[in-house]
Amino acid sequence: MSTINSNVLCLPQNRVGRDFVVGDTGGAYDLLLQSMRSAGFEPSRDRIFSVGHLLAGECSLTDCIRFLRMPSVFAVRTNSEQDLLDLFSDGPPDEESIRALNELPFHDMGWLAKVGYQQRMQLVSAMRMLPVAISIGNGVARTGFVHDSVPEGKGWGDFLGGLQEDAENCLMAAMRGIGRSAMIVEGVERMFVCYTPDWAGTERPANAVSVAPGSALYLVEDMGT
Repeated sequence: MSTINSNVLCLPQNRVGRDFVVGDTGGAYDLLLQSMRSAGFEPSRDRIFSVGHLLAGECSLTDCIRFLRMPSVFAVRTNSEQDLLDLFSDGPPDEESIRALNELPFHDMGWLAKVGYQQRMQLVSAMRMLPVAISIGNGVARTGFVHDSVPEGKGWGDFLGGLQEDAENCLMAAMRGIGRSAMIVEGVERMFVCYTPDWAGTERPANAVSVAPGSALYLVEDMGT
């Protein structure tokens, strides 16, 4: 049984199957499906956790929605998904605003102008369901998933509490890495994050595990810090 409180998804430990994690897929869902087949992925027993960006062009839209609708798939919200939600926060933008995305560096989402209203709204609806952080298990053995990090000075429990209250510092650290902690994050054994070039040359929490970009699946239990 899972519990959802808007920005936070809490799940029990998987005692019957395996947990996998994936980073930035680059919209290559065909390759991701190949990875699932190669791993012998069993949807009734296994789970996939995504910590990276989900979209990369018009061709990935339908596959992305299908992927997120799989009961065994759990993804966290990244800055690009949040920016898309912000764009639609006051209702669907007019066509002129959508077309203007072609001229802006808006996560390469100018292709939104090429898809219909219904597809756009299906995508936004799917993104609204994404939590900002996922927490598995209880106590010190908890495993966490977040796109970037937690704020400086926050333990995992306080971080989740802040997300549930829409605390700005928690949201900014989680999705954009602003004010991220470089110290070990108390209250969680391992915290899986999406690798980005920003990590190069910077300190990161000792219990953070950076997931490489691509469609490869990594077995959670095999990944240490």
